[in-house]
Parts: sequence; structure tokens; C-alpha cells
Amino acid sequence: MRPYPYQLAPFVLAAAAITAPLKAAEWYQEMQIGPAWAESFAGTFDGQEQVAAVKGVLLDLGDGTRALFDTETLRVVTVYKGDVHWGGTPWTGAHGQLVKTANEKDFVFNTVPGPGWANEAGSFEDKRTSMDFTLYTAKRDASKVTAACGNIPNAQYKGFYRYGTRIVFEYTVNGTRVLEHLEQGKDGFVRHFEVAAHAKPLALLAADDASAFTTENGSAKSGSGLSVATGGSGAVLAPAADKATRLIANLAPAEKATTFTISYVRGGTAKPVAPFNVTGATKGGEGIWKDVITTKGEVSTDKKSPWVTDTLTLPENNPWHSNIRFAGFDFIDEDTAAISTWNGDVWTVKGLKGDWSKLEWKRFASGLFQPLGIKVVDGTVYVHGRDQITKLHDLNKDGEADQYECFFNGVAVSPNFHEFAFDLQTDSNGDFYFSKAAPVRPGGRGFDTIFPNHGTVMRLSKDASSFEVIATGLRAPGGLGVGPNGEITTGENEGSWQPCCKINYMAKNERPKFFGTEPSRQGLKDAPYTEPLVYLPMDVDNSGGSQVWVPKGAKFGLKEGELIHLSYGQSSVFRVLFANVGDTLQGGVTKLPIKLGSSAMRARFHKDGSMYVAGFRGWQTNAANECAVQRIRYNAGATIPVPDKLEITEKGVRLHFETELDKETATDPESYSAQRWDYVRGPQYGSGEFSVDNVEAEARKNAVEKESKEQHKRDNIKISAARLLADGKTVEIDLEGHKPSMSLKVGFDLENKDGEVLQGDVHCTVRAMGK
Repeated sequence: MRPYPYQLAPFVLAAAAITAPLKAAEWYQEMQIGPAWAESFAGTFDGQEQVAAVKGVLLDLGDGTRALFDTETLRVVTVYKGDVHWGGTPWTGAHGQLVKTANEKDFVFNTVPGPGWANEAGSFEDKRTSMDFTLYTAKRDASKVTAACGNIPNAQYKGFYRYGTRIVFEYTVNGTRVLEHLEQGKDGFVRHFEVAAHAKPLALLAADDASAFTTENGSAKSGSGLSVATGGSGAVLAPAADKATRLIANLAPAEKATTFTISYVRGGTAKPVAPFNVTGATKGGEGIWKDVITTKGEVSTDKKSPWVTDTLTLPENNPWHSNIRFAGFDFIDEDTAAISTWNGDVWTVKGLKGDWSKLEWKRFASGLFQPLGIKVVDGTVYVHGRDQITKLHDLNKDGEADQYECFFNGVAVSPNFHEFAFDLQTDSNGDFYFSKAAPVRPGGRGFDTIFPNHGTVMRLSKDASSFEVIATGLRAPGGLGVGPNGEITTGENEGSWQPCCKINYMAKNERPKFFGTEPSRQGLKDAPYTEPLVYLPMDVDNSGGSQVWVPKGAKFGLKEGELIHLSYGQSSVFRVLFANVGDTLQGGVTKLPIKLGSSAMRARFHKDGSMYVAGFRGWQTNAANECAVQRIRYNAGATIPVPDKLEITEKGVRLHFETELDKETATDPESYSAQRWDYVRGPQYGSGEFSVDNVEAEARKNAVEKESKEQHKRDNIKISAARLLADGKTVEIDLEGHKPSMSLKVGFDLENKDGEVLQGDVHCTVRAMGK
């Protein structure tokens, strides 16, 4: 384990990236995550491996002591001496296995699942909804577990403050504000509290041990050797009336704030400890990532290609061994961007407005829960992780986040590995949009128990006062887009109930929609399946990313209001071509000739009209490198070699280009190729390709019962005729036997009047034919 720098004795909080010793250190063993680490954690309780907290924050308190805090129940789950047993997809790549606290032996105390504070009636009864879920152990064994999930009633987790390396949690209980700081010092493990004035009594779960507690002179002791004492004033220890092994700290009504401590020692005698100024630790403290990493960007000198790619050189060589896999980003201003990593960091990079000779990277935040979305609103960074949307505040303006405010945590979470929290966007009103994957089982087939909000797109009002699900039936929507008129788009990945990747689309007035994954229908029981804008075969997109709309004023070579789709799996950028006929939604994509250094996960337009793209390698992708952040610029005047308009006609397709075409090649049927095929949507993983011209009913029926991915029967289509229209830029292509199909591929190999080659494919979905 690498020690954490900037220690504040005696309150030493080493990095949470603690590991059991292995023969060779992996990157995640070297990485210094920071003083607080949000994840879903397993642990050992009464000799059995269990889920410890699905929304947990693990603190390293120094002296080898760790403490796990559950933000749903507001309780300290376990305090122990030891490291962690690694697991989890972002870390080891394991599907299903959680990171596990090493509390199997040397623990100070553990608590049973349930509320950490009593409700207004003084009861610790867990009234949350019980759900079944699957727990995968380190041995890859799977067992069904039933547990209450969600936030406890009459309480709200507000986040935490970081003061140097100290962490101070903030939450409310029965309307009363509480600040809590966990510390390991010379007197053992201590919890420091500041509780605001409260008109009614409050009760706190102090401990839940295996043996009964006895109290004497303000302290308590259990038969198993756990000693507990209080310091300060306002808290009185007493065994619970209904359970002698449960120790309660009772707080009488108070007209002013109360400060007190609870100290713990196992195998000794706990002593009262005086509280320190917890409020003082909420003002912003000394930075812990003081180094600024300087790199030099790589700016392309290509003057011929329609789009050129500049590359930000990443801060891979940093003193904290942070693994740089950037997953989401947004611009703070014209010169600075905030970028999140899959393993929980947020970095800022400065120097975007200049010549890129000096890019300054600063670690801004750490320990977030797999954040795959980020949005900057009025200069403030919002991050979407699996546990919550976190609002990051730099209280003392030193370039590091001091307050990790819980802006919204109303989305249910299970311990499933595939429950990714994708993207974060806003609309013209400032409301937030984000999506959540369905809980795919390890191996990719079928689903674990569906929790509320699994497989959905959600809208959250800009002040977090209202929340709604606007689309369901998603499997793995790797990203989403919000259009200028409130349109919502998402990607989707092939799998159970999803025959292939696709682009989902809905107008603002069409909410809510069901997009096909039956287990994640949520409340839309009778809603019909909404066909996508376009189906995308695996060689075009095997894992979708975000979508982005070209903004007004952008000089990007595409028109204002055009839609762009990103392929994470194929590391590609696509122009989306709408080809609606009447009220029938349909369209296609054509690949833009843009070279990327990694996958295409997220994209945003800069005020200068360029488009930045970020991507990394985390699951299936052909990405060339582990990560890349790049700027895509249009070479003004360069010929764009792909069509900008697609029309579905009664005889075939009509393609419009933005350059005058060579008549000879444009009117030669040999310049074109075409294929069509269908898919079968059902419970199996993905779908084969099925003939449209010679329908095999039995094969399609069998595809619902068993996997059909080995079937590839595309219809090769004869090009009956090709005509160049009067504008010299539009070709009309007649397709023999033209009919609806889920996938229609039209290839073109043309030249313009200057002899430049225009070559590519249009992949589209045909439902209705126009004129």
C-alpha cells in the first residue's frame, strides 16, 4: 500500500485504495483513491459474506483502521483493522463480485442492517421495501439475499465535507441537522457529533454487539469485550428496551446545538473524548492534491481531411497513480473543462483556449461511485454516479472540492455489477436527464432482480424538487442526448430483448416510452414497444455512447440542429439522417471520417465550434488506447464525403450530398450496393440476421426460443437504376423489390466533379416509403 501524503496527525486518513498484499501490485492497489471512497461493498458478518452497503462510503482513518458508512441508513456499518479484498468491474474487471471489507477478524464493531437513527416514534424498525438480489462471492458462488433497500424515511443524506483529509458527514434526522466525523486516535475509534437544536428526543444506534450491554457512569460494555463511552454533553447510553445487544445513544430535546462523542474500544476500556469543532471542518481545508500536472497537447497540421483531430496529452504520470479513464466531461469556461474518470476522480484541465503548449491538469475530486456523467451548471460541477448526483463545491477556491453535496439520491441501487449510471445532460429549462442500465447477470444473459429505476431514462428538475421516469425498457443505454426542442435520444446495446444496438428517439410530447427490454418495463405495463430511429448492426456499433446535437453557430461542417451518434464499441462518430415519412419515424447513420485515439463515449461542443470527444476502454470496444480526450475540428472548405440527407422513396432511396457529383459514377448502378435484413426481438441474447425477401417463419420462431446469432441471411439487392437529379448533388437509387426492413445497407463509391472520392455506407431502418 502506498501511504497517503499530507497527513494531519493525529487524524491520519490514508488512501481508501487499500489492498491485501499480493505478489505483484495491480494498478488499483497502487492508486491512492483519497480519504473517502463511495462504492457498493460486501463484508463479513457473523462469519458470513454479505452485502455491507450498496451506497457505502469507506473511510481510511489511519493506524490501519477503516470505517464503512451507509448513506441509505445513516449508520456506521463496520469499523475494523485491515484492508479490502478487491473485486468490482472498474477495478479487477470481475462481473458480479463486489469490493469486500476485510472485517472478518479484527473488527472494532459491526452493526446489523437497518436504520442508524430512530424514527419520530423512537423505533428502529426498518420499514423500507425488501428486495431480493443476488450476491456473488469471491468464489463466484451466487446466492439469493433479501434485504431492505433505499433511504430510510424521515432522514436525508446531505453529503460530506473534506477538511484536509478529515471527512465530516452531513445529514438530517426527523428534520434535525447532524454533522458526524469519524476518527481513529490515541483513544481508539471516536465518532464526533454536532446535532442542531431539536424539539423532540432523538435516538442513535451506538452499537449492536453479540452480547448484552451493561451501563455504568455514562459508559457501556458488552460481554464480548466492546467498551463504549460518551464525551461532551447531550448523549446518554442505554441498552435498547427490546434488544439488550443493541446500545442506544439517547438525546433529549435541546434548545441549542449539542456536541458530543461516542468512543469505542474492543478488549479494553473506552474513555470519554472531548468533541472538536466539527462545524469548523465544513469551511474548506488544506488541499491534498497540490501538484499540477503539465502536459503539451498534440495539434494536427492536416489541412486536407474534412475533420482533423487534436489530442490532449493526459496526466497519466501523476503522483497518486490515478488510473486515467475519462468517462464524462463538460466545459467550465472556454479555457477549462471538468472530466470524470470511471474509477471515481474528477480532474480539471486548463489551457484549452490557447495553443495547447501548456495544459494544466488538477485533481479536483476523488472517491466518487463510478461516475459516467458530468455537467457544469453556472460554474458548478455536477457528477452522476451510481449512488447519487453529487454537487461539488470548492469552498476555499484552491482548485479542489471541499464539499461533496448530495444533490439527489432518490434512485434505487442494487449490488449488480452492470447497473451503470450513464451520462448527465440538461435541457433548455435547466432540468437534468440521466439513464440507468438494467442489472444484467454475469456473462451478459438475463437479469438479476429488477429494482425501481433499472433500465430507465430519468428527468430531475433543476432544483431537485421533482423527479420522473420518462422512458423504460432499456438494457444498457451507454449515453443519451437532449435536443434543442426537448428531444431525448439514447444508445442501446445488444442483449436480452435487444436484437442489436440502436438509437432510441422520443419527442418532448411523447413521454413516457417503452424501448423493448421486457423485465425493465417498470410501470409501463401496457405500453407498446417503441421502435428505434434506426437499428445498428454489430459491425457498425456494438456498444452505443452518447448523442449530441450541433448547436447554433458551430462551424463544424454539419448543419445546426443535426444529430451525432457516438459508438463506444466501434470508436466511431456517425451523422444521423432522419428519413421520416409522415408520422413514421425512421432514419439512418453514415460514418464520419474522424480518427479517434480511443472509444467515443461522450461529446460536447466548445464555444469555438469544435467538438470534443472523450472515451476509454472498460468493456467491449475496439479502442486503440486506454483513454483519449480529443478535439475535432472542421477544415473549412474541405469536401464532406458523406450524404447530408436521406429519403426513403417508393422505389428505393435518395441521397443528397453537399458537393456536385460526377455524373458518370453517380448514374452507374455499379457505383452502389445494397442489402436488407430483419432481426427478431425476444428474450434471447441479441438476434441473428433474417431474410426479408424469403421469410423463414420457422427460423424466426426458433429465434425466440434459442439464440440465433449464428444466422446471417442478408438479401443482396439489385440496383435497378441510378439517377442524378437536376441539382447535381442528389442521387436517386432504385432498389429491386424495395420493401420495409429493419436494416437496409446502401453502399456508395462515387466521385465529385473535382475527382475527389466519396465512399461509404448508409445504414438505415425502413418502415414506410415516400414518393
